[in-house]
Amino acid sequence: RVGSLLAAVRDGSLPSGRPTSSSMGNLINTLAFPRPMYDRNFYEHTLLRRSDLVWLTTSKGERVPACHVRCRRGPAATARKTLLYSHGNAEDIGLHLAYIDLLARELDVDVFSYEYVGYSLGRFEDPPQDPSEEGCTRSVDAAWRYCTDQLKIPPKDIVIFGRSIGSGPSVDLASREVEGSQFSPLDVAGVLLQSPIESGGRVAFGKAVSFMAYGLDIFRNYEKIDKIRAPCAIMHGTADEVVNVRNGHNLHGWLQKPFEPLWIEGYGHNDMPEDRCFEYSRRFLASLEQRK
Repeated sequence: RVGSLLAAVRDGSLPSGRPTSSSMGNLINTLAFPRPMYDRNFYEHTLLRRSDLVWLTTSKGERVPACHVRCRRGPAATARKTLLYSHGNAEDIGLHLAYIDLLARELDVDVFSYEYVGYSLGRFEDPPQDPSEEGCTRSVDAAWRYCTDQLKIPPKDIVIFGRSIGSGPSVDLASREVEGSQFSPLDVAGVLLQSPIESGGRVAFGKAVSFMAYGLDIFRNYEKIDKIRAPCAIMHGTADEVVNVRNGHNLHGWLQKPFEPLWIEGYGHNDMPEDRCFEYSRRFLASLEQRK
């Protein structure tokens, strides 16, 4: 769905041939939030059966689910990093449960994966939640407050990890303070981004049009990523037809503390090889330990 919409942008087959501000705003939001539409029964048999399920409350009182996967380790083991994970756009927390379990095992870390307002179980709230950039921000802020203020995980033991559109809330969080928290995301150990976007508008229409429709653009990572104080690692496929690898290249060039990037030749947005991504992530995590 996302790929076909982007193809329409590139070949000019969108209605009217020339995008208006309204059509650009609608398309940007369509691309950003194509949430899965499973019925509640799906989540009853997956997410709601998890023993590590927790509920977060946003600053507007919205309830969002999260999973806190703790990596199994011996009683003498030292503390490991916690990945604060923001998922991609065409998935939800119920669809990536196996992935976050694997992520914890492969990287020997704890994983805190939260949901966005309007996704998965949020669709069944009364009234139903709607997804938005602001809702994603409220969600990641709630996840941050839970991890740091409630669980008392020090920022120096947290790595913020965002994939695809999840790079939006991840970069945003890592570049600022969080209201209502006594801890600053500016002090995290690191930031890890997979197939990140410069912004929603730049992915859909390119750099020039994102300026023309600036007020409609969302997740403007290009304005925020240079404010991140922590080391940042980026991995991206060179054949990505959903989020062009130029996004990754440009974001890497604006980093204060860049880690050597991983450009994976011949791979796209949804077929990034897990073994190479995990190996790169392990190298990045090891580099953070050496910085202590």
